[in-house]
Amino acid sequence: MKRENNIDALRVVACFMVIIIHLSSDYIVDYMQIGGTYFKWGNFYDSLSRTAVPIFVVIAGRYALTESRNMDWKNYYIKIWEKIYVPTLMWSLVYFGFFYLEIYFKGTKNWWLPVKALYEGAPYYHLWYLYMCIGLYLLTPFFINLRMKMGEKTFRKLGYMALVMGLILIIMQELFIAFDIYGQYRMLNWLKYFWYLNYFKFIEYVGYFILGYSLKDVKLSWSVGLTGTSIIVGCIYFSMEYLRSVIVYNYNLPFVLGATFLLYFTFNNANFKYNFENISKHTFNIYLVHAMIIAILNFGIRIIFKLNPSPVWYIPLATIVVFIISLMFSIGLEKILRCIK
Repeated sequence: MKRENNIDALRVVACFMVIIIHLSSDYIVDYMQIGGTYFKWGNFYDSLSRTAVPIFVVIAGRYALTESRNMDWKNYYIKIWEKIYVPTLMWSLVYFGFFYLEIYFKGTKNWWLPVKALYEGAPYYHLWYLYMCIGLYLLTPFFINLRMKMGEKTFRKLGYMALVMGLILIIMQELFIAFDIYGQYRMLNWLKYFWYLNYFKFIEYVGYFILGYSLKDVKLSWSVGLTGTSIIVGCIYFSMEYLRSVIVYNYNLPFVLGATFLLYFTFNNANFKYNFENISKHTFNIYLVHAMIIAILNFGIRIIFKLNPSPVWYIPLATIVVFIISLMFSIGLEKILRCIK
């Protein structure tokens, strides 16, 4: 893969956003019903960072789908097995054990919860993304062959259709839950497994994956891109303020979708002097370990010291701390692996 400094920068930004989302989620969950300043600031930071996951999918599609039909697919599957599936398996086991430690120290005693989470494809809350990506990377050769047969324009249209399909699936899920359609139409019971098991959720992200490649040459100026993104972020914020439902944050809804591609097109047009490669190459490991660091940090602050810091300063400060510690861990892990090899 040819390095692109602007996309490396976008990957780093998305990594910061992920940490912000996971730090702000406690404030949203705890204060959603009562509102107040803590909820407003938690909602602000979360709305600001909501494009993080779609951006990672878009970047993945940008590079994965550029391969030619004549590539060595056997070598491809060996490579993704080593680069993605093995780390997913190893970190699933790590977080499976960490989940039990968390249960023990918090005194919740719900010992079946880690088993249920592992079964659903989310051994810890952030690992759902890796289980979702398994389907995308398994089907990458199929998508590439489809692109070669269809042509670029038709393949792009397929991406748009996949985005619409993702939106329809989310709307169906909410309707099925709201009206308890499962109970009325028992033959549709299998659908709940599609929505609750992360192995199948890749279907909702196929549109992002395809258009990450198909729209990689679309560019926007910083003024237009950031203005449009800011307006949409404001729409996400006020929608959550009014509706008080996490459905507003769903990655397939139009607001998040629009902000994702506006940001993507803006960074397509970026030209940074700083070389982001040295940080960008660590974002995968940062993603893997950051949730554990957040859990330890929150446990110390909220459980041991019994503090409830204001999200105004705590979320940005904790984001920097978690990112730096995660980066240091990744650098150390990389050195250890080199020594082993």
